[in-house]
Amino acid sequence: MLGGACFSEAVDQGAQKPLCRKWGIMPSDFGDESGEKLFDWILKVGQDASEAALLTSAERLKGAFRNARGEIGRTAGGEDGEKVAEWAKLRMSQFEALPEYETIKEAIDSKLNSQKIDHDFFTDQSGHDFLLFRVEDAPDVSGAFEDLEKQTDLALDKALEARSKTREQARDAESLDDRAASARQASKALDEARAPERDIELSEMRSK
Repeated sequence: MLGGACFSEAVDQGAQKPLCRKWGIMPSDFGDESGEKLFDWILKVGQDASEAALLTSAERLKGAFRNARGEIGRTAGGEDGEKVAEWAKLRMSQFEALPEYETIKEAIDSKLNSQKIDHDFFTDQSGHDFLLFRVEDAPDVSGAFEDLEKQTDLALDKALEARSKTREQARDAESLDDRAASARQASKALDEARAPERDIELSEMRSK
């Protein structure tokens, strides 16, 4: 298993590095810092999990990125003569339903920052997070989420490699009953996370 000592090492005055530097793993291995954070997420989730469970968690995260891209794609311009909203806000509920949500949020923030996409996170009165971005940047935000989905795959492969496993071996090690249970759990979590209304909202003014 990948324990806590694997994803954090003590440095000066108790500070921590996010990854096992002794593996020689650097942000450049994932394209940028956001990929490194996703690898950190994989390690945290996988501390006490089997390879099959790790694979399931990664697939859930990839599904959340895909669903978010679908919602972001709804931010089309208005009809002729209709005033187009300037800002969009995306519910983060599908990501909040996953373990180690704060690390996922850091990866998203890092990716958007690296691409110089103006954005912000805010929490509503019920305690749920939203991602705020300009409507005109929707294609770039969608592209950033696509990159994050691909980086999740890369982070998963590197984590499995550290266990001397492949995806095929991880899947083969999981019984049919466990696969069915994992699928039901993932489906239930996503259903509970999704609100009845759309996950994307548009507004003319930026709210703080």
